[in-house]
Amino acid sequence: MKSTKSHSVEYGSSTILFALEYSDRKTLGIEVHPDSSVVVKAPHNSPLEAIQTRVSNRARWITKQQRQFAQYAPTLPAQEYVSGEGYRYLGRQYRLKVIESNQETVRLWHGKLEVSTHNPENSKQVENLVNRWYRERAQQIYLERYQHCIRLVAQYGIQHERGFELRTMHKRWGSCTREGKIMLNPMLVSAPKDCIDYVIIHELCHIRIHNHSPSFYKLLETIIPDWQDRKDYLNTRIELRSV
Repeated sequence: MKSTKSHSVEYGSSTILFALEYSDRKTLGIEVHPDSSVVVKAPHNSPLEAIQTRVSNRARWITKQQRQFAQYAPTLPAQEYVSGEGYRYLGRQYRLKVIESNQETVRLWHGKLEVSTHNPENSKQVENLVNRWYRERAQQIYLERYQHCIRLVAQYGIQHERGFELRTMHKRWGSCTREGKIMLNPMLVSAPKDCIDYVIIHELCHIRIHNHSPSFYKLLETIIPDWQDRKDYLNTRIELRSV
């Protein structure tokens, strides 16, 4: 059984709010989630004063994690799916070109993302074709990169044979459940392959450490020393859109 209560500590001129969960555990843990919320998990009968002191001692780390999550690329307005709009694929920018045809296809052609459809004025049909193309390409590219990343993390004792699932997420590129289920945003295929690898390896590291503690980032940096550069590129250069 566990119970949850809200508390706070002061850090400089700011206030750190945190949810406190008491449960059957032996040690205290602090988690910072992508929405910037803070969860403290403590053993039953832990004194509140001691917990607040621990949070205060970790305040600098907590606020650093919150700032990093705040850099996640914002969700952009929906596309209108008309010729001339920009779309990214594996880091490169392509202009959408919608043409009338008896076929219903999408392809990269002469620097364009070319959509052939019998009704080019029907933006919903164009949207469906583009989204299907992105998902098909994502499934293919992610499988290739997942297999590469699995071989890489195996050298560090991380095993995962469950594959991944495509999941539309409005604020995240990837996710890993406590049961080890990895989900990847289809629009991550907009990014270069090294950024895709970063997200997959990030989630694979959660197989061993399911939080964003210093130990997690130490493991991540051991596997990909330039992870921060890849993350910065992803979150500042690649648009996060829904598919």
